[in-house]
Amino acid sequence: MKLDAKLTPREKDVAEFIGFGYSIKETADALNISFETVKVIMKRIYEKVGIQKSTELSKYCYCKRFGLPLSQCEPARRFIAGCFLALFLFSIFTQSDYQIFRRSRSGRRCETEVRIREKLEN
Repeated sequence: MKLDAKLTPREKDVAEFIGFGYSIKETADALNISFETVKVIMKRIYEKVGIQKSTELSKYCYCKRFGLPLSQCEPARRFIAGCFLALFLFSIFTQSDYQIFRRSRSGRRCETEVRIREKLEN
C-alpha cells in the first residue's frame, strides 16, 4: 500500500465514501455521478494505491485521514474501536432498570396493551 499516492480530488472523494462504508450506489448518488463512473474511479484508486479490496481502501483512508504510518494504523484503529465499545457498554449499564435487556418487542406490545386497558377502565 502506498500512502504517498497522488489522488485527484474526485478520487479522494470516492475513496473516502467507499473507505468509510458507503456502497458504490450510495457513493454515486451522493456525488451525483453514475454507478459505472464510480467503478472506474475505484479501479484507478486501487492501481495507484496498490490495493485490491475495499477493506484495504478503508485502512488507507483511515491512515491518510489521521496521518498515521501503516505500522501504527491497525493498533490505533483497535484502540479507538475499544474506546467506543467501552462507552457503549458504560451507557447500557448506567441506565436504570437495564431496559434494553428486559424489553423485547412482544414485551413492549404487552405493556402498551395494559396501558390501553387501564385507560379504557377509567
